[in-house]
Amino acid sequence: RHDKKYIVEVDQEVRLEDVQRLRDGVVISTPVQRDRVRRIITARTLPCRADKVGPRTLEIVLQEGRNRQIRRMLDHVGYEVTALHRVEVMGLSLHGLRRGEWMPCSTREMDVIQRCLDAGADEGEGVESDED
Repeated sequence: RHDKKYIVEVDQEVRLEDVQRLRDGVVISTPVQRDRVRRIITARTLPCRADKVGPRTLEIVLQEGRNRQIRRMLDHVGYEVTALHRVEVMGLSLHGLRRGEWMPCSTREMDVIQRCLDAGADEGEGVESDED
């Protein structure tokens, strides 16, 4: 798994004790489907990095990526997500880019992407999907 960094805005001021609960991991339920069988998995999330960066804004770094995980984590501690943006994955950042803008990858960024693709091919992995 690769680190994924998000900037999250919520509907009310964030309390520091809730940030700590997120860091420690919370129990959420996630629907999964395999071989056309749908079921609910309830489990504690892995510890994550969570920092309050504004009154209603958090920066969260996950190592796992369950479907709608951040929304479910914040719902568990009493918040509704009003905006959610993935700003970095595998150390590749969107910093400095506006919506709709793009720029070519640097040699270092291409090396990171190639290593990830090679590792996935070696392990027979498919492409990971995040709906957050």
